[in-house]
Amino acid sequence: MSTPLDDALLDAALTPHLERIAGYLRGARLAQVSPDHGVLRQSLATFMNAATPAIIDRWLGEIGPALGIPQSDWPRIKADQTAAVARWARHVANPRDVETYRYLSAHTRRGFIARFPASRFLAVQMRFTQLLAEALEREYAHDGERAAPLVRLLAQEFQERILHITDFFVQGREEELLEQEASYRRAIDRAPACILWVDANGAVLDGNHVAERLLGYTRAELAGLPLRELHPARERPRAEALWRTAIERGHASRDDLHLLTRRGEAVPVFANAGYIEYGHRRWVQLICVDISDRKRLESQLIQSEKMAAIGQLAAGIAHELRNPLAIVMNALYDLGQIIDTTNPEVVEDLRIAEEEIGRAQAIIKNLLEFSRESGAELEPVDVNEFLTRTLQLMQKYLLDNGVRVRTSLDPIAPCLANANAMRQILLNLITNAVQAMPQGGELELRTGVAPDSRIRLEVRDTGVGIPAEHLQDIFDPFYTTKAPGQGTGLGLSVVHSILRRYRGEIRVASEVGVGTTFTIDLPCPCHTDVVVET
Repeated sequence: MSTPLDDALLDAALTPHLERIAGYLRGARLAQVSPDHGVLRQSLATFMNAATPAIIDRWLGEIGPALGIPQSDWPRIKADQTAAVARWARHVANPRDVETYRYLSAHTRRGFIARFPASRFLAVQMRFTQLLAEALEREYAHDGERAAPLVRLLAQEFQERILHITDFFVQGREEELLEQEASYRRAIDRAPACILWVDANGAVLDGNHVAERLLGYTRAELAGLPLRELHPARERPRAEALWRTAIERGHASRDDLHLLTRRGEAVPVFANAGYIEYGHRRWVQLICVDISDRKRLESQLIQSEKMAAIGQLAAGIAHELRNPLAIVMNALYDLGQIIDTTNPEVVEDLRIAEEEIGRAQAIIKNLLEFSRESGAELEPVDVNEFLTRTLQLMQKYLLDNGVRVRTSLDPIAPCLANANAMRQILLNLITNAVQAMPQGGELELRTGVAPDSRIRLEVRDTGVGIPAEHLQDIFDPFYTTKAPGQGTGLGLSVVHSILRRYRGEIRVASEVGVGTTFTIDLPCPCHTDVVVET
């Protein structure tokens, strides 16, 4: 059932349609019989209604088999055609009555007429009109003067009707195409991926909403932008190879590309390119899925696998080395008891040997941290107190290396943690920071409460910094950027291993020549009573 709003919209669309048809009829001089010729029009309308029952069965008997219409559908078609002729006759008698065309317009918009090919629909109506004209000529065979104007009026009305129906078909198809285009645009814009359209010259034609959000450009700004500028310089040959392969083979994909945002950030993407031809238009549709989360998970998995492998290796090596080192240490002790200890060179050699064996044992202890949990139980730990005591123990070491210390310790409730593990984290991070400042500098230590019931520790130095290409490797076992003899490459690996064990996180930010900041978040459910400052 239509509503007043539906009828108002229908009339609004019908008005320009009727104006178009009236203008065409005047321009083509097809309107030979005036709308005011009431007597002639009423005579034709009366004849159409009277003649339809006699000719409709013949008409249906011709078009049914010709078009393969099942006989079960004939009664419905007969009823529809009878009603259509009645509306047409009503319009012939009163051409200013637009109800017939309102009906046709409404059914076209609902897809009733549009479901049938226009040529077939017009052909069957033309045949019906021919049958009407033949019946009209037979009816007035004895009165040629009366028959001629009626036949002319019937032809005129049929031509006008064809123009109306054809216009409705075209209008309905245009609306359908516009709706399909709008639906396609909505689907593209709501797709969970960045979609770009690129022309044959490599220039962006358009993009969807996700592309705007991901890249930081508006669609107007994307239009005309060279695709290569959306990739880092080192990846542009690969990006162009993807685009060319899509044109040559129809489809191509890569997972080793990044898209550059307006701020210059590189977003890793899986790029899927497809070549599309439509009429004379050619373009490449590029679908880019942000895989930042996948890359991060892959990195974490690789790191976990490395740590597991090195843990197994370290456990075996450490146990094999401990016994020989213990024997050597005992032998050195015995030597110290029996040799001449008045010789300073001998004493110094023994001291160096013992010191190096102690260093080797410390390395073995670090290695064992990869393979087993520390034996210490969880206990309440005040991180601020631990940090203060660690700085006191390392005060001489810090002074000797010209390092100034600044602290900003916010109130933090004690947490359940492994004291030995916490001590090792602090020692390793502070030692690393000092070694990164060979000419001295400033070490800043900050603690505070982080969201999700976590505590945060920041260690910032003003040292030499870490090149960006090395940041992803600094937590790998035995990886170090220090000079030979200054580090084993295990300190940060041990820190990473301990934090992973306690479901903590460590992040690093560094700039060469400026310094490095390590940020650690540790889960601490017992400090939820501390208010998080936002």
